[in-house]
Amino acid sequence: MPSSSFDPHGYDSDGDDEALLISAQEAEGSTSTDIPDMSPFLVELAPNEFPSYFSERGGRLFHSHTSSTYPLPADTPEQQRLNVTHAALNQLIGAHYLGPVPDALAPVPERQKLVLDLCTGTGKWVMDMAREFPHVLFRGLDIVPIATRYPLPNVQFEVHDVNSRYRWRSASIDFVHARSVSMAVRDYPAVLQEVGRILRPGGLFLSCEWGRYPAFHPALDLDPEVHAPGVCHFFEVLGKALEARCGIQPLASRIPAFLGNSGYFTNITPQCFYMPVGPWHAEPQMKLLGRAFRATLLRYADSVKPLLLEAGCTEEEMLHIIGGYVHELKTVRGMVCVLHTVYAHRL
Repeated sequence: MPSSSFDPHGYDSDGDDEALLISAQEAEGSTSTDIPDMSPFLVELAPNEFPSYFSERGGRLFHSHTSSTYPLPADTPEQQRLNVTHAALNQLIGAHYLGPVPDALAPVPERQKLVLDLCTGTGKWVMDMAREFPHVLFRGLDIVPIATRYPLPNVQFEVHDVNSRYRWRSASIDFVHARSVSMAVRDYPAVLQEVGRILRPGGLFLSCEWGRYPAFHPALDLDPEVHAPGVCHFFEVLGKALEARCGIQPLASRIPAFLGNSGYFTNITPQCFYMPVGPWHAEPQMKLLGRAFRATLLRYADSVKPLLLEAGCTEEEMLHIIGGYVHELKTVRGMVCVLHTVYAHRL
């Protein structure tokens, strides 16, 4: 890790981040051609039904679910961002999960274990986990059908709003995974009540949420307000837009408290991870990871443009805010994104 005395400014961007993101997404793509084994009471969407789940605004494709708060697009550029973020997280953490997941999913003779992934997006986490645990059934929920239409035999994707009651009976799920759901959830404590209902006693819950704020690695002891004012301004404006337009507030650091107050969970275990932004890290693998993740943050700026305009920014203001953000992502060393994780067992 570099010392805290180094100059955080003025390093080269070290390549085309946009091209890196696209090539990484293509390399990480799924090759499965298995036909899904659908439950008899579920209906598979026909191809001509897919457009009814989307609407176009400002040249981007969004979900058309009127009750959902989720403000980001659901089109190909955003799906590429989600897929590369998924791959980067696996490299950062060293696995697709934290905590005693292998124990929670260990085979038992009396039944097949079942996992539910909330806000599954492109379904990459579900598909990778299904390969690692082929004896387990995996179900992914999202408000738009953007996951593969050819999942593995032990995978099924369903269109469902995370804020609504789930179709599973009480105490029937072994593991619930919730990653990057904060922009889709209106009332996180209410969602935890539903998660607590469907989890079996002793079942596992895992949350992973990005902190929507600028940060430097703790070892560097640098003030974002001083060294990355443009990134600070971007997240400040974005936070106000999310609250004003969608009622979304920051919750990544509050989830352990929500779990404790729910009355459902024990063994609550939080942990933070620091994802490098840009190729500033001394280790070659982390340098490449930082470049790839910075590419996702540059793509993220495009994804929030419609939200900023709808929240009242003029085109000129929006371009100025994003311009400062992009410039500092490419020139300021030592920045990280903070991933807040927590796992807990159902009482």
